Amino acid sequence: MIKVFISHPLTGNFAVNRASADRICRRLAKQGLLPISPLHLFSFYDSEDHATREAILQVCFRLIDLCDEVWVYGDSEGCRLEAEHAKRTGKIVRRAGTEREGWERLINICGEADSE
Repeated sequence: MIKVFISHPLTGNFAVNRASADRICRRLAKQGLLPISPLHLFSFYDSEDHATREAILQVCFRLIDLCDEVWVYGDSEGCRLEAEHAKRTGKIVRRAGTEREGWERLINICGEADSE
């Protein structure tokens, strides 16, 4: 089973971002993929200080190391750092369109992928 790290912004509108990540994960699971979502792992945070944010980012890097691909669903600083880590470690990184554009329109931005 392909393990996909879901890179999605958390800060801003926490409730909206969590709901978006829920929909993404459900959709990927229905496609036979295993979504790995730090938003779900750390969903109890409503705000974060710098030290907490850095600790969470380090956990995200370890999760990325365990995954086959990273799918990026946003353009936050955290998303950019996660994508950079994934590229450095040779992971396939894909940038997803917005929910409105349709997530199936993934664009491979790094690495090679099997046909979809």
